[in-house]
Amino acid sequence: MKRPAASFHERLVTAALIGLSALLPLVVVLAHRGVAPILLAMGLIVATRAEPWRLGVPYFVLRPQWSAPFVRAALFFLAFCVWIVFSGFWSPRSGASRLVFDVLGPALAGGAVIWEISRRPPEATRGLSTCLAWCGAAAIVLIAFEAATGGFLRSITPPEDMTPGRVRDAISVGRGATIVTLTFFGIAVLLYERFRSIAFVGALYAATLFATWKLDITSNFAGALLGGGVFIAALKWPHVTLMSVGGAFLVALALVPLAVFIPADAAIAQLSGHLPISWLQRLAIWQSAARDAINCLPFGCGADYSRVIAATSEKVIIPGAPKPLNVMPLHPHNLFLQIWIEFGLPGVLLFGASFFNGALALRSAPLSTLEKAAIAASVACLLVSALVEASLWQVWRVAAPIFAGVFIAAARQARLTKEA
Repeated sequence: MKRPAASFHERLVTAALIGLSALLPLVVVLAHRGVAPILLAMGLIVATRAEPWRLGVPYFVLRPQWSAPFVRAALFFLAFCVWIVFSGFWSPRSGASRLVFDVLGPALAGGAVIWEISRRPPEATRGLSTCLAWCGAAAIVLIAFEAATGGFLRSITPPEDMTPGRVRDAISVGRGATIVTLTFFGIAVLLYERFRSIAFVGALYAATLFATWKLDITSNFAGALLGGGVFIAALKWPHVTLMSVGGAFLVALALVPLAVFIPADAAIAQLSGHLPISWLQRLAIWQSAARDAINCLPFGCGADYSRVIAATSEKVIIPGAPKPLNVMPLHPHNLFLQIWIEFGLPGVLLFGASFFNGALALRSAPLSTLEKAAIAASVACLLVSALVEASLWQVWRVAAPIFAGVFIAAARQARLTKEA
């Protein structure tokens, strides 16, 4: 049966999504925080269509099907967001409840974009898939170029970085590399589905590894390596690998309070000069954060409490550091510890339940082995980032892994187009 032609509104939505996707390479390299506004704008554009509201509200709100893991995942996540709002009432940070939009906004927008791509006839998304494929590849190449040249593009782009050694520019390029790492496997599968070139995808993986190594951000390099291993394993055992990575994510969430037993002072004394200062500082951060998480049980200290600790925290002296360092620099550099500190047991249980049911939904979803491998590898990269650097209130860090889902949805459509 022939499908009806796309309406003018649908074509307009597709054109807008393509236009926003085309901005991704420059944003990743020059303005990493911009990935969140792009995702939000894409979600708002999809929201102008009546269909997601007409289908979504009954499915998730009016008559939710609790037997469907995806519905349970969405409702548990919504409950987690509601708990964020409640925790703001006892948070020492004024207006902390508003931070829920930093999490809920990207999730809703990304879900809308993934839904829009997945629900369209495959041939109707060909242009968007092609744009996303080339823009993803361009982002990887540009980040590798910046790593090789010491941030040449940022050096010629205003404003000029006047910090010693262009520290600010280096940090921004490194965060762009984080986005590339988190989205690489979605980009890779999309590129393979569009062009069927293993050599091209392999070269981009090598470029990603080079960029993360050259920029000296160990978490990105480790995430890219781990993701590659997980991807290969998932090609043979997609379901087992996906559930294993998801299980590791949940185990990490459950066990991070044990960081209270880290002998931070002794480790710093013994390992100074052998490990980077930032690694040693993290030992003190995690030990202190775990102590606060336990002290704030069962309901947590409230949204954004980590920033309060940062303003009043003790200092830790690390040999080689130019000055005493904060035990809590704005956030605990561990997403799981932040959830424990700020939202307590209810937040941990709701977040964990959402993630667990999401993993169940993905396991049974009509996805190819390549697509499930990309999901497993992306979750592995996210796990590394969550353990050592991520914060819930850095919106670009929330948006980046969601973009991985956008790339994988486009890859699925590209596959369906070829099969048709």
